[in-house]
Amino acid sequence: MIGHGMATAIAITLAVIDSSCFAAAAVYQQRAVRRTVRHRLTVRELIALPAQPGWLGGVGLATLGICLHIVALVLAPVSLVQPIGVLGVPIAVLLAARLAGRRPARATIVPILLCLTGIGAFVWLTASQVSSDHVVPVGVLVVAEVVVLAAMAAGGLLAHHLHGWSRCLVNAVAGALGVGMVAALMRALVQHVGTDAGRLFDLQTLALVGLMALSGAAGGWLVQQAYASGPAEVVLASLTVIDPVIAVVVGLVVLGEGAGLTATTGMIMITFGVIAATGVVVLAKTHPEVAVHKRPRPEGGSLHDDQRAVVESSW
Repeated sequence: MIGHGMATAIAITLAVIDSSCFAAAAVYQQRAVRRTVRHRLTVRELIALPAQPGWLGGVGLATLGICLHIVALVLAPVSLVQPIGVLGVPIAVLLAARLAGRRPARATIVPILLCLTGIGAFVWLTASQVSSDHVVPVGVLVVAEVVVLAAMAAGGLLAHHLHGWSRCLVNAVAGALGVGMVAALMRALVQHVGTDAGRLFDLQTLALVGLMALSGAAGGWLVQQAYASGPAEVVLASLTVIDPVIAVVVGLVVLGEGAGLTATTGMIMITFGVIAATGVVVLAKTHPEVAVHKRPRPEGGSLHDDQRAVVESSW
């Protein structure tokens, strides 16, 4: 039997590895999406994406990351595991720069540090405060799912009327809500099944799996839309901040992981969460690709050839 301390250490290690997988998956999928479409992804274009080798490679890396993430969630509370994914942001920045044969832009350094500092402190506080002994009725999780899906739908509708970095950011945030809900539901599923194999196919297990599939499909669609209109680092930064926030909120409030959380610690955690979110917004507005798209365009509405070359060379 693995001790609590050892289980936490293993979970953190697996979360670090899976964040690397998700970072690489984000970069390769975004490159593939941008080769296929600009700005808005249609269903037909989504179906054509598997023809892009980089996209399939990204799916493979994401699948590996999901498997490792599930094991981490079995070993530790969602409110501890989920925020570690922010490490994927600097990894994605370095990987994207390497693939483009350039150094990471200086403008991305400060917002990345804000993300890392905010979420790092958040994880440190969470590790000493949360517990994971509660089993939650599926009805409560259904209510949480409805709220999250409504927020995702509102985000998707808003993004439809936006352009450039703002469309990318809103789609990514809306998609991150679904991804975070999947993690929270996975933790609830682990708590429900426990060591009783007889619960693997009962109604509550099937309901939780169905809710996970719904959140995952909606979130995945919105994330692909974000890839179509912005850089991978911005999408990943949004995912790794909003995803853990929604997962932690559901974990602390719905799953009962925050039963021993004090008001003071809660306020400090919120402060660090705001710091990390600020880093995401700044990264979205200052990323080199965003800066290129903000330059004046010719009357025809397309980028100049040299501007387009800068965007293409970034990926």
